[in-house]
Amino acid sequence: MKELLFSIFMGCSILGASAQTSFTVNHGPYLQEVTQEGATVVFTTSQKAFSWVELKRHNAEDGEAIKYFNSRDGLKEAWNTFGSVRVENLKPGMSYDYRIVSKEMRSFEPYKVVFGDSIATEWYTFSTVNPQKQGGSIFITSDMHFDAAKLEKLLRAADYQTCDAFFYVGDMTSYIEDFDAPFTSFIDTSVKLFASSIPFEVVRGNHETRGNLARTYSSYFPKKSGKIYGSYLLGDVMIVMLDSGEDKAESHWVYAGLTDYDAYRTEQAEWLEKLIETEEYKKAKYRIVLSHFPMVMGSKWKEEKMWYGWEDAIHKFLPILNKANVNLLVSGHTHRYFFHDCNVDGNAFPVLEQGADSAVRLELHGGKVTLKVMDVNGKVLMEKML
Repeated sequence: MKELLFSIFMGCSILGASAQTSFTVNHGPYLQEVTQEGATVVFTTSQKAFSWVELKRHNAEDGEAIKYFNSRDGLKEAWNTFGSVRVENLKPGMSYDYRIVSKEMRSFEPYKVVFGDSIATEWYTFSTVNPQKQGGSIFITSDMHFDAAKLEKLLRAADYQTCDAFFYVGDMTSYIEDFDAPFTSFIDTSVKLFASSIPFEVVRGNHETRGNLARTYSSYFPKKSGKIYGSYLLGDVMIVMLDSGEDKAESHWVYAGLTDYDAYRTEQAEWLEKLIETEEYKKAKYRIVLSHFPMVMGSKWKEEKMWYGWEDAIHKFLPILNKANVNLLVSGHTHRYFFHDCNVDGNAFPVLEQGADSAVRLELHGGKVTLKVMDVNGKVLMEKML
């Protein structure tokens, strides 16, 4: 009996020790807001920790890696599981190697901190934006609604390994009630295929405004501006990302009086007016706009007379975009693949609804935009040069 009890004790001890040491980076790393001078590295750890990013020139044989911490108000971020570290003062068009280093924190008392295991990820490589880059290949999809397997099929169908940039145009989830939902829906799949070396950028959809954790959504995709909407310059390609909000009126019962999208869309319209007058915008050779809502509305939806939020977005954004020399607007929301030519519904530029079971790959070369829409099986639904 004593031998049996001893064996059970030792087994439990080993299991306990194993559980105690199972400290990992369990999501990420993934890149956000990579610019000419910087990048943000995002990740999570399995237990509370103190983490940082180490960075060095790609394949550099001399010199130590520089440590970057996320500090706020004089304190380095610690005792958390979610990490977001901005690396800055980089050189344009340059490749860098980085890794995450993390120390588990087993207790955090006022005058005593107890650290546990220390871990370091493998080294990953990324490149800052090259201002001299001309054109590029861009992957865009939306409306996956938790279906990570479908996203992976679409990425592979579009030959994601040869894409320069990736954009998700909303409703990649259906609501946010679980911290892991964005990870299991699309972030983890993106990390598996490319996102530790090439960033993806996210436009929020109306479904991502729903759920008791919806107000945390932007924290997964941190921006220096603190805004979800914004612009992204890739060489001579200007990407404008609009957050069109919810599709029904603020008074609709489903929102329980907790939304304020009319004012939010007005705020964005004022920002958009200023953006299109900037030298950065005007000198861009290509101008692609991303919005979850199409900036046109088909007759089916007009007849239903219930899509006030969508109509408000069109009313506020479309007149500005019509004078902004836009090459193409790519949207989601309707779950259908549909292409609107210029001037069919007050739009001075083409609009693509790329669908819930398809994705589009844009090729921007020689001043032309070629779009190829494909389904999960790789079947080309449309190929068109603008």
